[in-house]
Amino acid sequence: MSEGFAHQAVEDAVARERARIARELHDGIATDLAGAISLFKLYLEKHKSPDETLDNVFDIMERSLQRVRESLADLRPAAISPDGLVGDLRHQADEFARLYGIRVELSTNGAEDILPAQHREVIAQVVREALANVRRHSGSAICRVKMAFAARPFLIEVSDEGRGFAAAGPIGYGLMGMRERAAGIGGRLEVVSTEGRGTTVFLFGPN
Repeated sequence: MSEGFAHQAVEDAVARERARIARELHDGIATDLAGAISLFKLYLEKHKSPDETLDNVFDIMERSLQRVRESLADLRPAAISPDGLVGDLRHQADEFARLYGIRVELSTNGAEDILPAQHREVIAQVVREALANVRRHSGSAICRVKMAFAARPFLIEVSDEGRGFAAAGPIGYGLMGMRERAAGIGGRLEVVSTEGRGTTVFLFGPN
């Protein structure tokens, strides 16, 4: 089996496992939480002066459901739409500004169409995960996404001006997933972060 076929086999196996976990999360925890929240909401609406503790429990449940839904989105990344990779990221940038007050600046060098579809899909997945990390962890009000499609190898940078983290800190599952996707196309992913000064994610395409 060639190296390319081996990478594709690994990617296919990972995708199947992610789909299985996503189904279990959706059919189990997400469904149960949504049902419990609906019942809880009816109870709180019926009792005009609910206990403050119950209000806090309701808030915790809603946040938990939101985190589960975010995890589902990560496990089942959306395919690139007819608008293309850059078009999709521009839509996401608009959403970040509207919903989270985070300005996402996009810049490109070269046309995305010069890359194979599999490479564009990996770029989309990595950039989405990197943006999610900016939103969840950085505290930054700005994020810059630079996509050098014409470079050899191609180079993608996602940087923020947030709190950063120590290089010796634990590696999260999101970062592990990004590295696995990069390796799946023969590329590599590197992260440079300084506490209090921000983080930059570099995705290098295959040589």
